[in-house]
Amino acid sequence: MIKRVAALCALALLWGCGSDGGDTTLTSGTTGQDGGGDAVLADAESDAGVDAAVGPDDAATDVQVGDSATDAAIEDTLAPDVQSADVQSADVPPPECTAAEKLACDDGLSCTTDTCSIEWATAVCSWILNKDVCLIGGVCRKSGEAQPGAACSQCLPATATSTWSEAPDGTACDDGDLCTWNGVCKTAEGKQTCVSQAVVCDDQNPCTSDLCDKKVGCTYPLDDGKVCDDSDACTAKDACLGGKCLGGKVICDDGNPCTADACDLATGCTYTDNQLPCSDGDACTTGDVCANGACEKGGASDCDDGNSCTIDVCNSGAGCYHLPLQSPCCIGQTSICDDNNACTTDNCDPKTSGCGHTPNTIACEDGSQCTSGDACAETKCLPGKDKVCNDNNPCTADACSPTAGCVFSPTSGASCDDGNACTNNDVCAQGACKGSGQCACTPTFSAQAQKITSLLIGSGGKIGEGLDLDENTKTCAPTPSCSDGINNALGALAGVANSSLDKAVKDGSVSFVLEFKDFKQGPINLALYTAKLDPANAACDPQLATCIWQVDPKMLDSKCMASVLLPGTLAGDQLIAGGKGTNFPFSLPVNGQDLKITIYGARLQGKVVFAGDKVVSMTGILAGSVPKASLLSAIDALPDGGSIPKDTLKGIVASLVQTDMDSDGDGVLDAASIGLKLQGIAGSISGVIP
Repeated sequence: MIKRVAALCALALLWGCGSDGGDTTLTSGTTGQDGGGDAVLADAESDAGVDAAVGPDDAATDVQVGDSATDAAIEDTLAPDVQSADVQSADVPPPECTAAEKLACDDGLSCTTDTCSIEWATAVCSWILNKDVCLIGGVCRKSGEAQPGAACSQCLPATATSTWSEAPDGTACDDGDLCTWNGVCKTAEGKQTCVSQAVVCDDQNPCTSDLCDKKVGCTYPLDDGKVCDDSDACTAKDACLGGKCLGGKVICDDGNPCTADACDLATGCTYTDNQLPCSDGDACTTGDVCANGACEKGGASDCDDGNSCTIDVCNSGAGCYHLPLQSPCCIGQTSICDDNNACTTDNCDPKTSGCGHTPNTIACEDGSQCTSGDACAETKCLPGKDKVCNDNNPCTADACSPTAGCVFSPTSGASCDDGNACTNNDVCAQGACKGSGQCACTPTFSAQAQKITSLLIGSGGKIGEGLDLDENTKTCAPTPSCSDGINNALGALAGVANSSLDKAVKDGSVSFVLEFKDFKQGPINLALYTAKLDPANAACDPQLATCIWQVDPKMLDSKCMASVLLPGTLAGDQLIAGGKGTNFPFSLPVNGQDLKITIYGARLQGKVVFAGDKVVSMTGILAGSVPKASLLSAIDALPDGGSIPKDTLKGIVASLVQTDMDSDGDGVLDAASIGLKLQGIAGSISGVIP
């Protein structure tokens, strides 16, 4: 029986797996007690072929065919008991296969449809090859799938379903090389091959090597050290580092004080003629000024020292010097007629030594800090115009001390206007105008904020301690502890102020919160507030935890907008914000008291750290300038009784703090730069302080 089934199966394969692209049906009886099976063929011609193929011994084998004529012929040849047992009646519905019989019909191939039916009381399996697939060597292949190692030998069901077919020229093919694409089959010199185009690997980054690996495709390894061009004419010696083209900053300096040196990103260094004061190298000229890119000579220097006992001489290299006059009117360089009055011109007759004292009208100093423009008249130094002392604060008493100059004493109790339309009953209290009530509008705050956890004055004027506020690499402060154009003149006070400032920030008496108004990459706006912990989380650790804050209502205007707004840019993790027009009121703890100053042109430059789309921490520098006059006035406004006398503080400021910034744009350096190093952690703002 087993051999007979094998023969039938061979015939079925021969007849059913043709090259006409049609369905192929193979059938076989499931394994019975004798281990054999029945073959079911789909048409009468196949039945006839089977009849011819089987011998006499096989006449009893169950063979079911698809038409009644053949069935009748078979019944004539079968024994009576076989006829009654195996020929099914058309009136009885066919039985179904058991689960085990269905499982036995599963050929494990995804490209065939497996069926099980009961024919003549025997389970018969059928396997139909699906459309648009091939079964080659017992493996299912998709239409168009290439023979391994031969891209143009493909499964083409329309041509053959059991063997590989040669694809027509122009058929798409894949040569298996990830460095090629868009392949087509092409016959040349009697041989068909897959002809492909090379993949172009180019990530448009000059700092990577564009390579291709047949197994993985394009790769772009970094090429650190490679010479490149960052398209910035203001950098030089550009080279690749970390996949980026970076260059050193070009120093534009033609050595000519009569040109303004700058750099244009497109064209490079530019040198524009200026009209600034200069020196022509001749010490005997004064008032030299630049014109047409050169220093033009000014007027002759006045070497008159007003001493009748000297001969005044000028040397172009050394400048003015004064030789003693050999005269009976002089003892060395001192006139015997000197009356020690600056408002008289002393005369001496060398022949008789008779002295004369002629009144003059030269400038003089009357000894009072409250006048300016003092001048001699009738042998006396008369005071000039009275100095106007006005700090524009209605809550201070403005006065002038002949010895100390302007004095601004805090007052309390007087009516005033705090400039906030949302408050009423404004009144002076210890030098500040304070009102009651709160804004009628309701401020809104973003979810992104940073609590400043560390704030220190930079020590010296070097990178990391301040910023280049005037964008001039030739200037820096405080000298000589500075370099790289960094401005931080008030860094000279770091040793005096930082201990108190650090303590105030950590104990919460000085608290600042920075709000990201519109957090995104590109242009952004920041707001800076003084703040205190929301009572809802009074136990929150402001140095370590993400706390909720309330902002000072004085930091909001009548429309609930932040009064200290820093427009800027976020590029990656780099943040730059603020600048000209951003003024920041700041209380600097000094001498156990709060020195109230305003930082003008406040600019923030720093780096942020992300966790997802949240800023979790930041570091940076907040820099700007403080007019020196307002700094001295702020010291005068301090209450008496500090551990360091106010005059001593003013002396420290006068001697240690240099003016390196022009706060009002008049060309005169009148302000001292300051750099505040800061660190921050995430926080949130719930509203304003009631």
